[in-house]
Parts: sequence; structure tokens; C-alpha cells
Amino acid sequence: SSPWRAQGACRGASRARWAPRPFSFSQPMMKWRPMAPFLALLLAAALWPAAGLSLRSSEAAGGDHVCPVTLPTKEGDTGQEPYFKELHTALVEGNGVLEGAQNASSQEYYVKTFEDELNCLYAIMLSEKCGGLPSKHATRQEPWETACLDPKADLLDAYDLMDAAEQKYFHLFKKEASDRQIYATYLELAGYKELVCIYMKTVDDDCLAFKKPRFLPPGYWHKQGELTGKK
Repeated sequence: SSPWRAQGACRGASRARWAPRPFSFSQPMMKWRPMAPFLALLLAAALWPAAGLSLRSSEAAGGDHVCPVTLPTKEGDTGQEPYFKELHTALVEGNGVLEGAQNASSQEYYVKTFEDELNCLYAIMLSEKCGGLPSKHATRQEPWETACLDPKADLLDAYDLMDAAEQKYFHLFKKEASDRQIYATYLELAGYKELVCIYMKTVDDDCLAFKKPRFLPPGYWHKQGELTGKK
């Protein structure tokens, strides 16, 4: 049975948890003054961590987040947890001249803060055998890194690397995740570029035939950076 349904059955009719929405400039505020745009940027920056912390606090208030799938999904597979750790680190810190999530950005903060939730979604993918789709490592390794580890690349750059079957699976997977408040909150705050990237890399590593993600050596990107003048 689906791990999503199993989780719902365990919770029964428990009340939905309330999570505050992030600050929006569309909300009514005091009259704007000449310095308002500058002050608004400062306020938004200050609220990035506050939004994440309040969300995690409200989740804990109603009971800790419980993942419906426990790693490893296969008995004796000791590589699944360190694999995710290394993949998550790459999404945050990058590889070579590719910096991962933009340093000191709200995106970097959310990807770090919601590491456990991303780990759970990864575990569910593994339990579903990644939709049974074949690896595209041979043709997608370099495009994956430029789309997933370069902060200038956006969601569509990553999403367009998936074929129709992968997009179909991912759409259904994301829809199921969005029915749970904690995942819906993460997706609303950070978007789902990193989740797309986790899914593709997991598929390309044969869901999961390798103990660590297969990345290009950092020297490859340093050399590319020298050729393009990027440091």
C-alpha cells in the first residue's frame, strides 16, 4: 500500500496543524514612506529564518513530524542514509565553481531547515522504486549539475530534464506530498526545484545501486570555470 495512505491512516482524524503563512507584501501595512522599499527588503530578510522556525515549532506543537517510511527501505542497505546526506550537501554547497543554493539566501535556509522532510520524501521515492523508471545518467549527469547546482538555473531548467514518464510520476508524487501540511509549507516557501533534483539523481543512480551520488569531479567544473572566466 502507498506510504502516503499508511501515514494518513495512522493519524486518523487528527486536526490539521496550523502553520503561519510567510510574510507577504500584499498584506495591509502602514502607509509607505520614501524609505519603505529599502526597509521592506530588510524586513523580508529578517523574516526568512523566523518563518521557518515558526513552522517547525508549530509542527512540533501538534506532534513531531513522522515519516511513513524508515530508512533503509531494504534490510541491510547501509548506503541509503549517507547517500542522501551527500546529495543534500551538494544541493546546498554545490560542486566546484557551482555553489548550490545561493549563499545566504532564503532558498539555502529553507533547504537546510527542511532537511528531515526532504529526507523523508527521498525515502518514500525509494520505497516506490522511483516509479520504476530507467537511469539517464549517461546523458544527464552534466545537465543535472548545471541545472541543480547553479543558483542561476531555475525550476524549469531542472524540470525540463525529465522525460514525460518522469514528469508524470513526479506530478503525482508532489500532489500526494502537498496534501501534508509540512510538505505543502516547504513547497510553498522554497518551491520544488531541489525535490526534482533529488528525484532525478536518485533515478539516475538506479534507485539506489550506488552508495554515494555520482558527481563530476570538482576539478571538472574548476576547469570549465577557467575556460569561461567564472570563478
